[in-house]
This record gives sequence, C-alpha cells and structure tokens, in this order.
Amino acid sequence: AQPPHHPASQVIHLPVGLTAECFSRRDLLLKASKATLTTEEMPRVLRRAIGAGHATSFTYIVGLDRLADLRSGVAELMPFVTEFPNFQVYQAHNAIMAGLRAEGSDSLEYYLQARRTIEDIVGPTGLRPAAWECYRPLWYFTFGDEQLVPPC
Repeated sequence: AQPPHHPASQVIHLPVGLTAECFSRRDLLLKASKATLTTEEMPRVLRRAIGAGHATSFTYIVGLDRLADLRSGVAELMPFVTEFPNFQVYQAHNAIMAGLRAEGSDSLEYYLQARRTIEDIVGPTGLRPAAWECYRPLWYFTFGDEQLVPPC
C-alpha cells in the first residue's frame, strides 16, 4: 500500500539554508556535490523556497572570493533572503589552505572592506547578525553604526 498523499499546504515550512560558500572558483574550492550548484541557479533556488513559504538564508565564507565577486554574489542573493546569512571568516589551517585564499584576504583590511560591503548590501533589508549564530563571524558588537548588543 502507498502512503497517504498530503497536499502541499500541509507541508511544514522549514528554513532553507543554501550553502553558497563562494561565488568564484567553485569547481576548484568545493567538492563536486556542492560545486554543481551554479551561481546563476542560487537566486532561483532561494526564490522558489520563498514562494513555497520557507524562510531562506545562505552560508558564505569570506576570504575565498575577490571583493568584487563577494559584492556581486551577495547582492544577487539578498533579494531572496529572509534571515541574516551566515558569513564566516575563512580560516586557513595549513599552507595548502592558505594558497586557496583570494588575493588580499590575508590582510585585516580585506575583512574590514568585506564587512563594510556586506553592511551596505544587507543594511537596507533590516536583517541583522547575531554573533552567537555564526561560527566565525564578522560582527560581534556593531553592524555599521548600529549596536548589536546593549552596552554593559
């Protein structure tokens, strides 16, 4: 016997977290199962999830892309995001991993510029980070000029 058919209206709406990780060099930096999702497909996946009533977000590793690629990729996805994305700082554990960094991402200035770029794109949405929700965040106390936590 077949299980009973349930209409889509009875499906539980779960959050959809897209694992973007990077926007360039995906075939080099990601395992094949992740690299098959193209940057062109990512906004469509998130748009379909929103259309089905799901909350949406994505995970992105800051330090794998040039800043221009970060800017364009985040800007493409944000119209289809309902929860603040999980932006993680790339951590190179060895020389091989260090060689995978984007040019300039071995400097603090790269990450400060990435943070300002993301704030400019995400700021108008009203979505804000919670440091405790992210493994290696760019934000702890402020997002742009806004306080994320009350002063002690």
